[in-house]
Amino acid sequence: MNGNRTLAKAFMDRAFVDREARQWEKLMVELLEKLELNEEERERAVKHYNTLARQVARKLGVGETDVHIIVQGSMRTQTTVAPRGREKFDLDIVVKLTGGKFRGVPPDEFFKDFGDSLRGLNDAAGEPKPKPRCWRLQYTNEPFYFDVTPALPDSFGITGTDLRVRDPETGWSPSNPEEFADWFCDAANLKFKFQKRLAIAMDARQEIDDVPSSPVAIDDILRRTVQLIKLHRDLLYFGESDAVKEGKPISVILVTLATWAHMTAYANRHTYSNAIEVLLDVVERMPEYIEFDGKEYTVSNPSHDDENFAERWNGDGGKRASAFFRWHKQLKADLAALFADSYSRAHEDRVRKIFGQYGVDAWKASLAPASTGLLNSLMKSTPGGERKNPSAPVPSGSRKDTLA
Repeated sequence: MNGNRTLAKAFMDRAFVDREARQWEKLMVELLEKLELNEEERERAVKHYNTLARQVARKLGVGETDVHIIVQGSMRTQTTVAPRGREKFDLDIVVKLTGGKFRGVPPDEFFKDFGDSLRGLNDAAGEPKPKPRCWRLQYTNEPFYFDVTPALPDSFGITGTDLRVRDPETGWSPSNPEEFADWFCDAANLKFKFQKRLAIAMDARQEIDDVPSSPVAIDDILRRTVQLIKLHRDLLYFGESDAVKEGKPISVILVTLATWAHMTAYANRHTYSNAIEVLLDVVERMPEYIEFDGKEYTVSNPSHDDENFAERWNGDGGKRASAFFRWHKQLKADLAALFADSYSRAHEDRVRKIFGQYGVDAWKASLAPASTGLLNSLMKSTPGGERKNPSAPVPSGSRKDTLA
């Protein structure tokens, strides 16, 4: 009899924790949706990059069919996020130029000619600003800017990619944004046993690729995880000096590590019962996919082993590596503190560290009388009545396999 009572209590505890996790997940999804490009902004972004494609073709003297706009980065993987009123959305595109016009042209000359073709694009774009591999268009009256990377078909036979881009240190460097995005999207489409709905697969393969516009579903755990960790990073570095921001972990490294960790979590999918447990385990595991041989760090491009996303970590006296591990430690601490309390009793400062002020506002709004009444009734339905310190989700896998 006692055994049955213990089993029933464990079941009720599990159900309570899952309800708590679903509340956090609902808040996370609703907030991140507000921090994405809205439909009107997305339409303006599409209009701008269509205009860009036509101008580049005209100014470089090539046919429009020789200019292929490839959506890459957060724009393609649907992981854009920016704290409204603080930072702009960073939208990345590659402009692939085919035909024979640039055959044999040195990389620096090619890069300069492309930059010249962006000038006078329109009043909104402003003067293009050169970066190591791309040109930045600020679009001063928009909530986004473009980082535009010119690329040529690979003519050097580098396995695993068909593009090459200018690199100020190496001349030409391989690039494969489409293959990397496909790798990420394949991982994002993996569904855990506790999930009921299937994700809508993305497909963007026209001459001028469409900006993916399918809504990111509530059960799209990897994309939401990537958005959350990028948001936390941006909030942590907001207001810091340019020197400090130099060490800020770059998005492609965060995406790569989170994706590998998500794939490992999927292999252990029977150990999870909600999305928050997956999130915590993915964050916990991220550093496991950083290689270090005692001298150099490597975060390999999963679609091209010759490309090391952490290459700059090895020439800055440890600045970027140290910054990553500091940020990761802070992220774990902030998540642990946030989920230590029940949803309705979370501390405002803990919510702000993860979600920012928008998150605090959304969380408070969700605690309206109707919401808290439902929560209290759920809490009182658990054995022992209302719980002041309920169990919370914790990472699975190599850590605890049970609830705290």
